[in-house]
Amino acid sequence: MEDSEQLLINGIRQGDLIPFEDLYKKYYVYLCLVAEHIVRNHSDSEEIVSDVFIRLWNIRHNIDITISIKAYLVKAVYNTSLNYLERNRISNKFTDSLNESDYILLAWSSDYPLGQLYQKEITDILEQGVCKLPDCCREIFKLSRDKDMEYSKIADKLGISKNTVKTQMKIALAHLRKELKDYLRIFLAFMII
Repeated sequence: MEDSEQLLINGIRQGDLIPFEDLYKKYYVYLCLVAEHIVRNHSDSEEIVSDVFIRLWNIRHNIDITISIKAYLVKAVYNTSLNYLERNRISNKFTDSLNESDYILLAWSSDYPLGQLYQKEITDILEQGVCKLPDCCREIFKLSRDKDMEYSKIADKLGISKNTVKTQMKIALAHLRKELKDYLRIFLAFMII
């Protein structure tokens, strides 16, 4: 684990909100995409990721992360997503339909040089995807993700309805999922070669 990650973990252990918020902002969108890939529902994926971060904060005094923070969070989101499917008695067709590409996401750990490359490429793809969004959509997305504003506050700030904010967020996340989906296909083709 890198020294910067260890400092981040130590700050969280001590109850410092700043490193916790930094961690949240850095990985929230990516973790939502991982969860949504498993549970197939955007709202549920956001709830799952929020639960993971709440649980991390609640156990902050006892956390012992020996792998990278990203790998730890992906594993937590993966397990929480599977528990969600079990709890809600979702048909086995969803878990049976999980294929190799679903598990490759978990292997993209920054513990390995290749994992670090994937992480950088995914971050670059997400940033490029955000830049491609229409102006209003991009502004709403950034207010939600970067400024951590609630939909109602964004609506008030921009003078639009909360439903418009929700719709624009759905558009933004669908666009970003598409951007990552194309990347995953290229990655799988590379793995087969």
